[in-house]
Amino acid sequence: MANKIPYRYRTVLFALVMSCNTALIVSGIIIYLRSASHEHYISQWLSAFILSWPIVFIAILLIAPMVNKLLNLFVEAAEK
Repeated sequence: MANKIPYRYRTVLFALVMSCNTALIVSGIIIYLRSASHEHYISQWLSAFILSWPIVFIAILLIAPMVNKLLNLFVEAAEK
């Protein structure tokens, strides 16, 4: 694949993609389960997603390094 994005952006891109998927799934499920009427489901879902995505993005950027350090205590290092 030509013109790949430089590796230094990998962490931010991971957080961007992961937070988008997480926010879409969680907001969709919560809105569906909490909604008395499902006629405005899509608009409510998108509103919740737009609010939650930046929060999840920042949380992943802040929490992922700590989770990786914690996992390093319990998981063997990869063989090189």
